[in-house]
Amino acid sequence: MRKSIILFTTLFLLIGIFSTATVFAEEISVAIHAERSHPLWEVAGRFKDTVEEQTDGEFNVVLLGLEVGGERDHVEGASMGEYTIALGGSVPLDLYVPKFKAVDLPFLFESTEEARGVYEGERLELLNENLIESGNMRLIGLSPRTPRHLTSKEPVRKPEDVEGRGMRVPEIQPWIDVWSHLGAEPEPIPAGEMYLAIQTGVVSMQENPVAFTMSQNIHEVNDYITKTAHIHSFFHWLMNEDFYQSLSDENREIILNAVDEVTAWGTDLVFSEEEEQMQGLVEDGYIKEIIEVDFDEWREAAWPAIEPHLEELHPQVIEYINSL
Repeated sequence: MRKSIILFTTLFLLIGIFSTATVFAEEISVAIHAERSHPLWEVAGRFKDTVEEQTDGEFNVVLLGLEVGGERDHVEGASMGEYTIALGGSVPLDLYVPKFKAVDLPFLFESTEEARGVYEGERLELLNENLIESGNMRLIGLSPRTPRHLTSKEPVRKPEDVEGRGMRVPEIQPWIDVWSHLGAEPEPIPAGEMYLAIQTGVVSMQENPVAFTMSQNIHEVNDYITKTAHIHSFFHWLMNEDFYQSLSDENREIILNAVDEVTAWGTDLVFSEEEEQMQGLVEDGYIKEIIEVDFDEWREAAWPAIEPHLEELHPQVIEYINSL
């Protein structure tokens, strides 16, 4: 009898502990579309620490990566509630709110801050209305990606310098249109084949963020970086709307403030790393020159190819672009 009482008491305590842990450790799953070496993981890790600390362990933040799928898997998972938050690039805009997809148009915005304006004020309200209706998600934050720059075998200083040169460009129609209009000869070569294509002369140029350029060792076959900064884009923090509505006012404020804090911190992190990477390439003798350009000159040259794509955007976004 005594053994039975002890066993029953032990089981009762264990069940109580388990139940308490279950109640007070609600999971926030964050699906991240980036390799684990990407700075975005540091940003997400800081978010995890902040939320868990400020909610006294009420939430357990779980970070998930490419092992659970690609960008579309993550975004659709957040839409259906499989993940609480998805950190995605262009795919969520393509799928759910294409009329707000302006930041991926080349030479449209001169800086990250200009591009961020698409997601501010009334435009953010309209975007979220559409995103909630079509995707059951809302945008709660932005993590800037470093801009895309041009790299080449020969120096490129002005728009006319790309004329007649083969250039690797992703198979994205507005990008192909813009670079073709500038006189380049775009080739939609897979990213993994860029190095060989440049090395063998199939193309002589490509465009990407500096970190990605380095990850593909393009600095070994291209001698110049031209700081065109022609695209300023973001990782979008997308929260499942059902989860958002289920939060108490206090917890919602904690989570949203945490996103604001970590994304601001992450902005400084990624841009300082980019500058260090470029200078390191010069110091190590890989890059002969980092070329500064007149952005307005490039935008003016590209504008006839950009303008037709503006017609596809929301009137509020077009109004903002015309105000710049």
